[in-house]
Amino acid sequence: MKRQLLHIILPMTALALSACGTMSQQTERAAFEYPQSDSFAGNFLAGKAAQIENRPDYASRYLLRAHEIDPGNEDLRRRAFLALIAEGRIADAEPIARQLAKENPQDLFAVMAIMDAEIRDQDYQGALDTVSTLPKQGITSLIVPLAKAWLYTGLEQPQNAMTALNELQSSGSLNPLSEYHRGLILSYFNNLDAAEVALASAYGDPADAPLRAAEALGAVYERKGQTQKASLLYESYMDRHPQSLAMPYQLDRLAKGEPPNTTVLTPASGLAEAYLDIATLLSQENAVDPALLMARYSLSLRPGDDITRLLVGEIMEIQKRFDAAITVYQSIPITSSHSWNARLRAASSYEQVGEIDAAIDILQKMINERSDRPDALIQLGDILRIDQDYTGAANAYNRAIERLGGTDAVGWRLLYRRGIAYERAGDWNRAEADFLKALELEPDQPYVMNYLGYSWVDMGKNFNEAEDMLRRAVELQPEDGYIVDSLGWVYYKLGRYDDAVEQLEKAVELKPDDPTINDHLGDAYWQTGRFHEARFQWHRALSFNPTDELRADVQAKLDGKTPSVGDVAAN
Repeated sequence: MKRQLLHIILPMTALALSACGTMSQQTERAAFEYPQSDSFAGNFLAGKAAQIENRPDYASRYLLRAHEIDPGNEDLRRRAFLALIAEGRIADAEPIARQLAKENPQDLFAVMAIMDAEIRDQDYQGALDTVSTLPKQGITSLIVPLAKAWLYTGLEQPQNAMTALNELQSSGSLNPLSEYHRGLILSYFNNLDAAEVALASAYGDPADAPLRAAEALGAVYERKGQTQKASLLYESYMDRHPQSLAMPYQLDRLAKGEPPNTTVLTPASGLAEAYLDIATLLSQENAVDPALLMARYSLSLRPGDDITRLLVGEIMEIQKRFDAAITVYQSIPITSSHSWNARLRAASSYEQVGEIDAAIDILQKMINERSDRPDALIQLGDILRIDQDYTGAANAYNRAIERLGGTDAVGWRLLYRRGIAYERAGDWNRAEADFLKALELEPDQPYVMNYLGYSWVDMGKNFNEAEDMLRRAVELQPEDGYIVDSLGWVYYKLGRYDDAVEQLEKAVELKPDDPTINDHLGDAYWQTGRFHEARFQWHRALSFNPTDELRADVQAKLDGKTPSVGDVAAN
């Protein structure tokens, strides 16, 4: 469905990005605050810089102050408005939204802010009149019918709500979304038989449906007294999605005889669900800035929704706003069925900002909390491996594999990770066994073949097997500079220097700023008599922040040490 929605989503993407600047391409700053100023230019420039640096909290502060100084500036007004929405300050943005809507009644985000205020006041007719000003084109052709359906629901007009949803039926790709919300609205009106039909058919097999749709159908079963059907649905979903924690929560609740959690309680939360669906689609298409705005509108109508908060945190991670993401993840209560995922994401964000101890502390607590889950151990292993604690990483992977049932029960990825940790820790025998087992489970896996083949070559062994393996890896991943470099390096070790140059030049084109690849190409140039080019590549290698070991080796060659010849050539 995602690919078919591109023609709807992309116009909205352009709309939001043209107003917000290049926010998602920037790196978050640890601190971003200018001295207070009453200067329009100072506040405007500070706010614009904050937008570029992806800090809507500061952007809204400075741009709002600049707007107060120069209230007639239309471009500034829209910048300040969008910064407020991105920060989640919908109510504060409402006065500006009303000005923007007067200037342009088709301004989607301004109309949504006005609707937000009207819905919170339960003025559903007013909100219906407001959304009706929007043309049904681009993303609004998706938003308007969903909004109307839920506003008619608030007005207790179920037939009009169904008619509004019929407007989505012209596009087959939108049928699942239409039927999902049809089921939710029918459930709201206690038309449970019709709700069951709509929810059961929305996404085909309910066990493969999005989590919220499966939970909504289960709630209908429970409200109809069909607890066995609900239990079977939750169990089937768990079988298809074994890492999901939501369905064990539902089954535990069902076993205790507790009532179902009604998926939609009010028209406001129904519209919030629609906004969340649209935000998710936008995020999946990498339109993260408008996705964040839609998610903020969703949270304004349904502040306590943990799935929406998870999405906001994930968007902030994509925007490299890791400190803000941590704050969002920490707002999800420990009692929530989504707390586990939130804490995993928080640990990842802590690692991104260099707070390794905080990340490890979260994961260690989670490891002790749930002895049946391997994911916190795997993430701990990844963090320790990146932090160059290879023995600790291997131990974490070992414990994860034990929880999964042993080596034969895990996939190639975990064995590949553990193999890397073993190799970096100096335990080659165990590393090699893991790589070979990974290839047994996933033959022709290019990254495993690359690591194993390169390691063999670097140790001066199994050249023929390594060459065959790496040639196959290059066939599978011809645009991966590291794999192409490995093939070039095996040719170098075999003394086939012209072949090595050919491959290593390709690798440098693919990964121009990698110090090791530049060093390898320098060595190959040297062996073919291209001495000036060799020295140029070695200088380039030094400019790309090499490891201390590589820096010393390259500097020695620049100082006159001749690079070693290929192992086979030496023999």
